[in-house]
Amino acid sequence: MHIIVAASQKGGAGKTTLIRSLAVATQQAHGPTAILDTDPQGSLTSWWNRREAQEPALVKFDLVDFEAGVAKLEAAGIEYLFVDTPPSVHPEMGALLARASLAIVPVRPSPDDLDAVGDTLGLIEEAGCPFLFVLTQAKPRTRLQMQAVMALAKHGKLAPTVMHDRTDFPTAAISGRTVTEVEPETASSREVRDVLQYVMEQLRKDASKGMRKVA
Repeated sequence: MHIIVAASQKGGAGKTTLIRSLAVATQQAHGPTAILDTDPQGSLTSWWNRREAQEPALVKFDLVDFEAGVAKLEAAGIEYLFVDTPPSVHPEMGALLARASLAIVPVRPSPDDLDAVGDTLGLIEEAGCPFLFVLTQAKPRTRLQMQAVMALAKHGKLAPTVMHDRTDFPTAAISGRTVTEVEPETASSREVRDVLQYVMEQLRKDASKGMRKVA
């Protein structure tokens, strides 16, 4: 099972929006998917409770029982688990990242957000977790967006598709849905699917590396 963790020590980066959008798109295109909300604010849980659809499945287990929870999900046929995390360092975060297949770091194109990336990267690198950046809530064709792209590319892999700041993301969330469910052919939906494609490519590459190491 692939475990994808959204990690950002900076609040307001669009972490929950990104994780639920990718989880729904994964369920639509790739198979059984679950989401786990470890943020005490519970925004991902609140969104799921507004849904009519029961997929992706919302699962609940304590991080101290993470391995047991993962084993149950694998036994139930879940192929992907997306985990939302709090915008702060907590004791279990390192262990969670060490178990993750991939960490996704959403970053807004602002000086404050770029300055805060270092703390998140330190946690991820200490855990030895593969990661990638996703530029979120960007305004189209701005100098700040281009500066952010260049800055992030120096520190690690950056999804080639930028997720822009549009009202259809919160509008879809009102009814517990995502943009790929409400309007599949909008620019926002295409961005979500493009980012997901990049995520899947990284998961396949990392899985191949792991197989070569075992061999």
